[in-house]
This record gives sequence, structure tokens and C-alpha cells, in this order.
Amino acid sequence: MNRQRSIGLIVGTSGYSDDEREHRRALLQRLLPPGCEARVEAVMDGPEFFDRGDHFADAAEAAVSYFRRLPPGVWDVIIWAGAIDPGLNDIRTASPVPVVGPGEASMFVAATLRTPVSVVTVDEHAVEKTYSMLGVLSTKPPIASVRSMDMPVRRIVQDRELARRLLHREVEAAVGSDGAGAVYLGAMTLATLGVEEELRAAAGVPILSPLEVAAAAAAQVALARPSHRLTENR
Repeated sequence: MNRQRSIGLIVGTSGYSDDEREHRRALLQRLLPPGCEARVEAVMDGPEFFDRGDHFADAAEAAVSYFRRLPPGVWDVIIWAGAIDPGLNDIRTASPVPVVGPGEASMFVAATLRTPVSVVTVDEHAVEKTYSMLGVLSTKPPIASVRSMDMPVRRIVQDRELARRLLHREVEAAVGSDGAGAVYLGAMTLATLGVEEELRAAAGVPILSPLEVAAAAAAQVALARPSHRLTENR
């Protein structure tokens, strides 16, 4: 008998409320096919938010410890919930199950579009880490620009309407001024604002959401695995 596949969204920061984590779980669940169940957990030893550049490394270090403690058989696949994949390789090494990097997966998809892509992210710290991610990826599109909204995640969750306006502004500038033929939302929080279709209509180009791409990739990984966990047969 086929079983429900379990897909985890692991958040590297500890500052989100229970309501915000449930919001993200519900968004992920709507993107998954039947037979896949979404769960969200936070790395509670991680920084509250990415307020400084070194918080990315702190989150990755805490996540490695978290993944090393995961018991086998709990998840089929995990989405590491940062759109620019901080510490992804080390986390994969530590994890007992496959880990999807939203940035890696999205840049692979973007490369198939064969058009320059702009990344719109939250602040200057995320801009720096975006360039770090792009520097290690072997498959990626031509990069038109990396743009900052100058609004850190801590503020976005407090004022989503302002975040939506700033995101529209930067996406339109990426297309109109930078020559982008597609735009990647370079923060998982931007993928929770519910504006992808608005942006696609306004900008007239593909808008790549890290949550949408990661959900599709994770579902394929989960469904490709045996219908019964190996640990259940031992």
C-alpha cells in the first residue's frame, strides 16, 4: 500500500511565529501533489533573523547540527528554506535524507529559459550571499543583476504591504533598466507574499519563486523513492 510522502521545509532562523510557520506550511502543501504531506520545522539554535552577514554562516552551522541529529525514516526529502542556499553542501553531507536547495534548483530552471535573469532579494547582506551562491553553481543563467529591496526579512514580516510595493518596484526596474528576461525571488519570505501572478502580469516575464520550484523538485524526489521506507522493512 502506498504511503504518504513527508516533505520537510526546514527554516534556518528561529524568529518566525507559530502562525508564520503554519502559513509557510500551508503554502507548501498547496503546491504539492496528492500523496505528499508538508511539515515545517525551525532550527531553533539558529539566529532570530538574518540581520547581519555572519548570520548566514551561523544559521548554516546550527543547521548542520540539526540535520546530524535527524533520525532516519522521518522525512523523504527536505527543502532547506533559504532561497540562496546558505551552507547547502555541508547540510547535505550531514543529512540522512535528500536535501533540495531552492536556489540551486531555481537557477537550473532559469538556465533553461536562455535569457538573462535578475535576482531580487531583501538587503545588502543577502545580495552578497547571492553572489556567493552564484559563484559555486555550475548551471545558471546569464545574470542581468542582483537587486536589493533594502528591507530585511524582520521588517517584511511586520509590513507585508510595503514589501509588496518594494518588490514590484525592483522587479520592474530589473526588467526595464537591467534587461532581465526573467526574475528570481531571492528570499524565501518573498515567496510567501502571494504576488507572483501580479508580478508576472506587470513585468511580462517569468517570475521564479523559490518555494514553487523547490516544492516541485522535492515532490519529484519524494515520489521517486520506494513506496515503503527501507527502515520499515528492517
